[in-house]
Amino acid sequence: MIIPRLVLADERREGKVPQSILLASVLKSLGHPLRLFCAGADEHFIRFLKLVTKEEVTLLDPWSCGSVRNFKLLFQQAARPEALNLVFTSAGRRRDDDVFLVNPLVEEICRLLECPLISLIYADSSAAVTSRILEGIVSRVASQGGVPVSAALFASVLNPREYQLLEIEVGRRMSLVCLGYIPRTLEKNSPPLLELCLEEMAERASFPVHAASAQMVGMTDQVEWNILWGLAKQSKEWSPVLEPFRGKAAGLTVGILSHPALDLEGDNAVQLFSHFGCSIRRIPLDGTVLQRDVNALYIPNGPGFLCAERLLGKNGVREWFNTMFLSRKAVLVNGGVAPLLGESFSLPNKKQYEGMKLFRFRGEFHMPSAEFRKVEAVSSEGDIMLNPGERLRGYTPSYASVLDPGGLSRPLWAVRDIVKGVDAGSSGWVRGSSLVTELSVELWSNIEGTYRWLMMRKQ
Repeated sequence: MIIPRLVLADERREGKVPQSILLASVLKSLGHPLRLFCAGADEHFIRFLKLVTKEEVTLLDPWSCGSVRNFKLLFQQAARPEALNLVFTSAGRRRDDDVFLVNPLVEEICRLLECPLISLIYADSSAAVTSRILEGIVSRVASQGGVPVSAALFASVLNPREYQLLEIEVGRRMSLVCLGYIPRTLEKNSPPLLELCLEEMAERASFPVHAASAQMVGMTDQVEWNILWGLAKQSKEWSPVLEPFRGKAAGLTVGILSHPALDLEGDNAVQLFSHFGCSIRRIPLDGTVLQRDVNALYIPNGPGFLCAERLLGKNGVREWFNTMFLSRKAVLVNGGVAPLLGESFSLPNKKQYEGMKLFRFRGEFHMPSAEFRKVEAVSSEGDIMLNPGERLRGYTPSYASVLDPGGLSRPLWAVRDIVKGVDAGSSGWVRGSSLVTELSVELWSNIEGTYRWLMMRKQ
């Protein structure tokens, strides 16, 4: 199987739009068919990339998938042989003018996908400093036994003369293809995550990137766009992964609750349900009709307080949601909507409101930030998704948490902080065929468990 694929590792700076998002926007404007992936959990990047390109984005992370087999199976399911499959990841961070700390995920992704790597770094220092930084990245990746860096792009270059000097200096130090540069004038400030989750502000927030993209399209030969395809086709032939669960849930329809605030986790869940053979039906929370003729309902992760008024206060919506929970249909709430389902919840301004009272916990919402914890949830007794001792991997969203005063809510999962190696509380509440967690769990980390939950409706 031939799957043209590239890893694009870009240097990112706080408060600035990642330059790889601008490149994706330009490629889309030039008519290239794209399939986009984000390596590592990054809600801001996923939401912004989808907003700018209007393309679905898949979160591709070896750790959260649970195994190399699951990781490759997810890529195999989501990739498109006729498209340019781009995997975006952070290259790392610059400590000073001589040291660049390379993100270990870069080498791991390239090794697992067996594809070329393109580095995109800032070139607003001297040509000597920039080339030294690039040389360090190339040496680091090569020393780890990964795929060598095949080409480089540069961001924030002052003018064509500076780029010429940079090309000469890079050519002296290493054998590397320089594909072009993004002028400093196209560097844009990045909007906060909250703006990207508000429908009335999201398009306005993405406008500067669209404007910069239009300028790049008009710059003839600014970047060697077609070489990207040539490099992508140099990837090794893809060895298909066995698919024991493909089509096993054919005939089922899964409804996916749709809202701008619930668009931060990528399309991983959709990819898994499609892999099972399910039909997918989007259910817009702001729509006039909320479908009931689905076999299962999935609520994606996101800051649930942004859709709380619609979910709790609109005639018919609350009743529809309650009916889904009280029926025999399988429901899975994954992440930030969970606080709304308890006895009460508080908004970021600390004001308290009555929840749906489907569970006995109390929810809290906070302002979104880039902070999160990698966690692993383990079921000790077994439940409708996990057998005793089975695990799910994911992360804790910054904007949602659940409190259990008096220990009345009886969560079923023990949660562990993987980085610190300490207990991180508990999660996982079951009601009938419904499962709720305030964690953002990766369903691909336990394919069998997700299938087990989906088929609960037949029991």
